[in-house]
Amino acid sequence: MAYQFNNLQFYYADKLALSLDQVTIEQGKTTALIGANGSGKSTLLHLCAFLESPKQGELLFMEQPVNQSDLTPYRRRVGFLAQKPFMLRGTVFDNIDLALRIHGKKQRAEKIQRVLQQLDIEYCAEQQAKNLSGGELQKAALARLLVLEPEVLLLDEPFSYLDQSSAQSLELFLRHYTQETGQTLVFSTHDRLQGFALADQVLALAQGKRVHSPLINLFSGIVREHVFHSGAMRIILSESVVSGRHASINPQDIVLSADALVSSMRNCIQGRIVMIAEEGGSILVNVDTGVIFQVLITYQALQDLNIHLGDKIWVNFKSNSVVVF
Repeated sequence: MAYQFNNLQFYYADKLALSLDQVTIEQGKTTALIGANGSGKSTLLHLCAFLESPKQGELLFMEQPVNQSDLTPYRRRVGFLAQKPFMLRGTVFDNIDLALRIHGKKQRAEKIQRVLQQLDIEYCAEQQAKNLSGGELQKAALARLLVLEPEVLLLDEPFSYLDQSSAQSLELFLRHYTQETGQTLVFSTHDRLQGFALADQVLALAQGKRVHSPLINLFSGIVREHVFHSGAMRIILSESVVSGRHASINPQDIVLSADALVSSMRNCIQGRIVMIAEEGGSILVNVDTGVIFQVLITYQALQDLNIHLGDKIWVNFKSNSVVVF
């Protein structure tokens, strides 16, 4: 594991911002942090980057307890990209070269050329950093981190200020980074479906606490006699669920069918397809049943179902696939 948090709490002044009983982030995997603004995503990234220290609890890095009195050695092992990255005066090459010189690296020119090629921004090498577009700035700042080959790469809302083309390019990079390097990647995003589609592990946060749900297909309501009531919709729950104000269904736990299924799935709701789109190597299907269900299926499933916009379709899922909190 790359990180382990045990009974960790972090406060801003007297306000509790993060409370994690036991959370691990796997080494060599991609982890997405999802949640609403103020849920604790940036705070957790700052802890992972050793820019902040927990006020209570234990933090392990690479399975070793972190010495909170001296965080500098840990900071050198991770790369942190802020939402709005800062570049120094000079060219892109100058910025990356400075990072290498500070860390005492040799063969700097070759390393810089390689990382610029990796991110497809060789043409930016001699451009002044202050003249870069938003997408170019993001990539240049990312190149400055990658050239140092960090053990962990941390990205805070990396898609926030990118145009569609730059966002697609970054998605492609994220999808292959851990496979090609063997290193750990953690990124935060407000787009829950995007995080779910791109990551090996999803860590969902709500009001500073972990929620065991991707927070997709999220509905508000009440529980009565093992049934979740949300407006005109009823969701049958497992018998162990007796209370909660929110229900969420993993988009990959939903099965689509042309006809109502005769199976162990206790929730079968008919709706109409209102969107079909590609999403992180899968197919996203939005079904309007009175509320919108987001469903992730494979390309093969899309062909087998032979579905089109406007078609009637059944949304099917098991009662134990519903997370209530």
